[in-house]
Amino acid sequence: MPAFRLDRHITPSIRHGLRHVVTWILVCAFGFTATAQETWTLPSPNDIKSDAANPDAPLWSSPEVVPPGSETVFGDETVISSQWSVSDPADGVQESSVFQGPATDLAIESGTAEIIGPVFDGQTPVFDEHSPLFDVPGNVVYPQSPTTSVIMQGRRPWLNLDTDFSDPLLDFQNRQTDKEQMILRHACHRDAFTPAVYVGGQARLSFLAATTNTTDKFPYLGRFPTDFSGDSATDARLLQANGHVTAHVSPMAHVYGEWLFSDVFTFPDHRQGSLQVRQAYAVFGDFRQSPWYLYLGKKNIGFGDLGTLSPFTQSVVWHYFSALAEGVGLGYFDDRWHVTLAAINGGRGIRVADSTSRGKLNNFAANVRFRHGDIELGRIQLGSGFLLGTIYDGFTAEHLDANQFGDDNNSAWNLFGQFEFMAVTLAGEWVSTTEAWPVTGSMVQAYRLEAAYWPHRGPGFSVWSFSYSDGDQGGPGTEFEFNRQLVLGYQKQLSHHMRVSAEYVRSTGFAPLINITTVSDRDVTQDSLVLGATIVL
Repeated sequence: MPAFRLDRHITPSIRHGLRHVVTWILVCAFGFTATAQETWTLPSPNDIKSDAANPDAPLWSSPEVVPPGSETVFGDETVISSQWSVSDPADGVQESSVFQGPATDLAIESGTAEIIGPVFDGQTPVFDEHSPLFDVPGNVVYPQSPTTSVIMQGRRPWLNLDTDFSDPLLDFQNRQTDKEQMILRHACHRDAFTPAVYVGGQARLSFLAATTNTTDKFPYLGRFPTDFSGDSATDARLLQANGHVTAHVSPMAHVYGEWLFSDVFTFPDHRQGSLQVRQAYAVFGDFRQSPWYLYLGKKNIGFGDLGTLSPFTQSVVWHYFSALAEGVGLGYFDDRWHVTLAAINGGRGIRVADSTSRGKLNNFAANVRFRHGDIELGRIQLGSGFLLGTIYDGFTAEHLDANQFGDDNNSAWNLFGQFEFMAVTLAGEWVSTTEAWPVTGSMVQAYRLEAAYWPHRGPGFSVWSFSYSDGDQGGPGTEFEFNRQLVLGYQKQLSHHMRVSAEYVRSTGFAPLINITTVSDRDVTQDSLVLGATIVL
């Protein structure tokens, strides 16, 4: 019997994947080591939340963001004067318990243990020469009070982990179209004069159990139609895993790269998974100086909202009109308005973006969002978007042939809104093409109506959700008239890095994009239990 040799069983694709895994582990280990050597933290991460993901947090005009302060020398280290602040939002979440931006109202006098600072609502700061903090030069720590923990860092590492920053950036469910402003907001809450790199990762794990009333037809949009056969299905997989590298290169220049492993974006060869660079772009702007910014590269297009209140399953609106492409954009962001204009490279983008030819910036997108209020008194968001060219201009129902172009652009327009009051959130969105899709002879339209109830907001949150979404692309009575989806969900945050969810999903109508006019069946119904877990680093 021949001896077992491991190298005979390792294919080139497995070797390629192992190289990525090893590289990621080494990068994370090095970043953790660099951070651990230079950062002192208090054991209260659940009280710490980045303002970068909060659209209602103050911007450059806020007293929380002030010009750089003086520098003092403590031992062998230079300590940058810095500010701390205590906020008391209605939902009980401490929005900025760690503030890294330089300020002028807190300093350490050289050669002494005296701390000069504002009035502190809690214990008096304690700092003496016998404190273990002396082993971490440049750090000043206020003891934890009932409301906040404040950590001052005099020296910062160049490689960082920040879960509150990475979580919304890598989120598949929400904030699909405006994540570039999170990068600029994040830069406002750190020393922008020191280049730094932030890395993070996310894994989305899924278990599905489903039944269908029509053999071999499974219309749940979270899987490919050909993934299952028979009258029932069970499935467990790592649905997606993505990671990012964000570099604050200078106060005005920031670079973002995101890679994605996906187990469902492999049609038609049905490989186990693929690894791709999903987004890669640069953002130019400094919100402490101006609300205007520019971006250039490959990113989710600013068109609509395309989010959902469901914890794990995306709405029909996202499946029909999500767009990712390369181009250049101009944005404006302040405490109430976010407006973007983008010129997009011609030809087929990822998912819905398309134009009549390649080789020119001949596609265009615009989006505007207005928000006002707070959760306690009522917060409202309203917006609208426009996309000049979509894939619904072609004469064949497909999304694989990059050389298929329609004779004329078939544009899409969007209306969306969200209202939050205390423990209740309501949301809705409507998207439609401006012309009929040549394949079906009807305009392509989609909408969602959603509601959520939050028994608890903030760290350890829990939320119940309802979502109904509908996509229509055929005339009344046709087999390919609609795809409809009802989702009843529950989500619970177990820790700062993990949340779990359970959903009941009813999918009605079987109208897949490919071969839509020949294989569709309006009478198909699938009932699914979808369990999910999201882990964020």
